[in-house]
Amino acid sequence: MTLLDVFRHQWHQQTRSPTFGRSLIGGLLLLLAAAYFGSLFVAAGWYYPQVVAEVAPGQDPLRLLNEFLLYGAVGLVPMRFFLQRSAGSDVRPYLHLPLRRPRIVRMLQVVSSLSLLNLLPLVVLASLWGSTVRPATSAVGAACWAVGALLLVATTQFLNGLLRAVWDRHAGFVLGAAGLLAVVVASGYWTGGQLLQSASAWLFGGLAAGRVAPLLVLIGGATGMSVAAHRALRGRLYSVLGDTEEGHTHAGAALRGRGRGWGRVASLALLDLKLILRNKRPRQMLLGALLLEALFVFQLVTATGEELPPPVLAFITVTFSIVLTGLLGFQYGGFTYAWHGAHFDGLLARAVHPRTLVRSQYATFCVLCVVGTALVLPVVGALRPSMIAPMGAFLLYNLGVIPPVLLGLGVWSREAIALDQSAFFNYQGNTTATFAGEFLGTLAAMALPVGLWVALGRSVALVSAAALGALVIVLSPFWTRVLERVFHWQRHDMATGFRGE
Repeated sequence: MTLLDVFRHQWHQQTRSPTFGRSLIGGLLLLLAAAYFGSLFVAAGWYYPQVVAEVAPGQDPLRLLNEFLLYGAVGLVPMRFFLQRSAGSDVRPYLHLPLRRPRIVRMLQVVSSLSLLNLLPLVVLASLWGSTVRPATSAVGAACWAVGALLLVATTQFLNGLLRAVWDRHAGFVLGAAGLLAVVVASGYWTGGQLLQSASAWLFGGLAAGRVAPLLVLIGGATGMSVAAHRALRGRLYSVLGDTEEGHTHAGAALRGRGRGWGRVASLALLDLKLILRNKRPRQMLLGALLLEALFVFQLVTATGEELPPPVLAFITVTFSIVLTGLLGFQYGGFTYAWHGAHFDGLLARAVHPRTLVRSQYATFCVLCVVGTALVLPVVGALRPSMIAPMGAFLLYNLGVIPPVLLGLGVWSREAIALDQSAFFNYQGNTTATFAGEFLGTLAAMALPVGLWVALGRSVALVSAAALGALVIVLSPFWTRVLERVFHWQRHDMATGFRGE
């Protein structure tokens, strides 16, 4: 079997679908969107020197491009992780064929590389090369820069495959590595070291000058990442995607009920995160929350410094602080049980204590809130230092006050899935009462600090919000016990949505 056979299988998988008409329409719309955004990216790359001349007069466009190219690569990796199809997602039909595992891995890596997240970066880099690199460098330097840019995109592709393979077996390693990278980048920014910027300038500045050492570093990095991804994906075929009865994964351990006490809570919380990242719709909803958070950050840093009336200032500060420190958690809390899908039926059928599930959901909510805050805090702290204190106070407020509201409403209003109704207000068993209650509950939770700010002042409002959040966190053993009781009552009705009558 050749690579062309695999491409033919992928084509037949799409065209033989019973919903081919809708798939064709969706594919055409996706193609038009790709052409539209591709043209925008080409224009952005082509007019990049003129934009730099307007925004930062006196700066060299090529030097700025070389200094920040690695930042683009770092940002591309999580986009791939959330949006790009894994190299092993369509492997099962080929496992029973007389094919060597390394050959299967190589073919699936090629299929996975046919992605818009490879095409669009190459289009942008080609446009930048024509408008910025080629006119300012020699022919040798321009050629070395182009090869280095291709190697950088390939490295991010291999790194995504490696991360997805490692995530299935050791998700804690991936989270720890991401946290370490965030700490290194943030510490370099705050201390003025700017390690990533210096490394990017050395690599691509050296390539533009025609030096060989940066090119050898990129060749070595891409080769090493390719070998590591190949070995990890090959091991994934044996342990996770093969026909073994027991996969050594955190998800399997959680579903089998391994661990005790808080270890079991952490295992179930990890399962929650994996289910979100593995399934398309939850990933898209989480990405939507990230994009909305980025929009709030943009509005915050570009706002003018004009004086506002105290009630308006209080409302804006409280709203932005609560959203920036809790939007990822809110998105999760609004669909707490909808993430699980069929996996939740397995959890309900096993001897997992309801309080353990509630605690694991609370832990997942807290992790998402902290991660969202860590992503935006360096930017907000650098450009709007006055927001650091409100964000810290309302982070505690979000971790304490919001979870009982969202988790409680999710448990209380849960019902069986109505297959004959639209999924808009009945998504995985969530009801209209869930959405309305969560909206009103969140609105009330935001109105309380605004009222304190207007009535008693900024300092009293921030201290009160932080103290209230800390108090509810301390009292979490009590309110999780109450949710456990409600969860126990609702458990059978929730399970019937997956089993039918």
